Amino acid sequence: MRLRDLVRDDHLALKVLTGHDLLDRRVRGVATTDLPDPSRFVKPGELVLTELTWHTGADSSTAFVRRLGEVAALVCGTGLKVPPSDLLDACAAAGLPLLTLPVDVPFSRVTEHVLRALIAELGATPRRPYGGRRRLASTLVDGGSLTKLVDTVAGELDVPCWVMSPTGRVIVGSQPLDEDSRARLAHTFLTARFLPGMLDRLSVFPISKGAPHRIANWFLAYRGEGVPGDSEDVLVELAALVALERSRLEAAQRIERRVLDQLLRLLESGDASLPGVVSRLHTLHVETEHGLLVVALTAGGPETGVAVLDELLRPLAPGIVTASGEEAVALVPLAGNSAAELTEHLVKGARILEAGLGEERIALGVSSVTTGPAGLSGLIEEARHARSLASLGADRVSVVTGDDVSSHRTLLAAIPDPLRRSFRARLLGRLEAYDATNQTDLLETLETFLDESGSWSATADRLHVHVNTLRYRLKRIEELTGRSLNSWDERVDFLLALRMR
Repeated sequence: MRLRDLVRDDHLALKVLTGHDLLDRRVRGVATTDLPDPSRFVKPGELVLTELTWHTGADSSTAFVRRLGEVAALVCGTGLKVPPSDLLDACAAAGLPLLTLPVDVPFSRVTEHVLRALIAELGATPRRPYGGRRRLASTLVDGGSLTKLVDTVAGELDVPCWVMSPTGRVIVGSQPLDEDSRARLAHTFLTARFLPGMLDRLSVFPISKGAPHRIANWFLAYRGEGVPGDSEDVLVELAALVALERSRLEAAQRIERRVLDQLLRLLESGDASLPGVVSRLHTLHVETEHGLLVVALTAGGPETGVAVLDELLRPLAPGIVTASGEEAVALVPLAGNSAAELTEHLVKGARILEAGLGEERIALGVSSVTTGPAGLSGLIEEARHARSLASLGADRVSVVTGDDVSSHRTLLAAIPDPLRRSFRARLLGRLEAYDATNQTDLLETLETFLDESGSWSATADRLHVHVNTLRYRLKRIEELTGRSLNSWDERVDFLLALRMR
């Protein structure tokens, strides 16, 4: 479709501000962004929708337009502000059409219109003489579901096929798929050097070639090492249609994201009133009476993080997810699950994605639980702080919870590795060397003594030694380290050093 087709649609009521002579440009997709640097998340030919929350002055307009690259056009919503004159100047100078949308027309209507037009075009484009292409596209245009689309292709080719997420979740499938096969297919998709990939006569390839990272993409799996030319064309068309349908579903989620963005900005301003918070939670259909917590995550860029966090939360506890700075942040109603169950679910999914992280890491922060909206601001800060601490860890996947934030282990995680090694060596180095040389167990004795809160009898019982033997070992520890185990300060130092091992 072309820009001119959009402008002529009375239901959208788009108004052209710049680029009146450029309306023959083709629109090849649609994206919504309010990031100051949208370059990683927009593609050539896309229609870009923005609410201008990134705008801070003339320089920001120039930078934003430059970073859009070869997009088809920029559309500004007028719900927050009228497009500033410096943005008009920047678009005119760059040869970028700038359009505005009336306040009563949501972004979702534009997105829906564009995607349905693209799906219809895909069905009408004769790339190969496959007579069912138009029928596939019309399945979605006429309101059909992904399930109907996949079932149609599976019946057409007489092979089972599935649309899956990178954690191994089956989004839609023509027949059941056991848990082991799901996990192995996800691992193949995440780790294959080249796609399509193969696993036990099952083929996998990505739904969208433009996804920023495999951990944020979906993939198509079907049974068979290869299919005839026309059938292969059917599968390629299926992947393209699923990608467009996923874009449509994500466009609907962006409406919730904008409300959550407003709520986060309100809470960060310090001027949030309880009725204002309650109102926005009600708009998001977020209930707090059964428990609510906040999750913060980093994994690549913010848009990848949003896709990953949304995936990790499903299907146990779907939350409202948005990008906030470089983080993805989610409000998660527990709805019958415990915080421990949710955390375990998040970590399990993240461990699956670990195989495809490459140079990236996943850092997760999980807040404690509230049953009312009053403490929401504190939960957000707690989750973000926990995520910051998780990012200091050395593991590819790291999680810190609200309970961990109040533990000395969290403080230890924030200490640089060289300082940790130095502290540990000063307190425990001579004990480690002595044990290695003499085949003794002074370190185990020290750790057990501290675990038993300094109780001589309890320590001796756990180690299965006489109290006199224990007394000798503890005296030897004091001689080697130059520290007294009668001092609480010295005991704390020893405990921290042992926790650093």
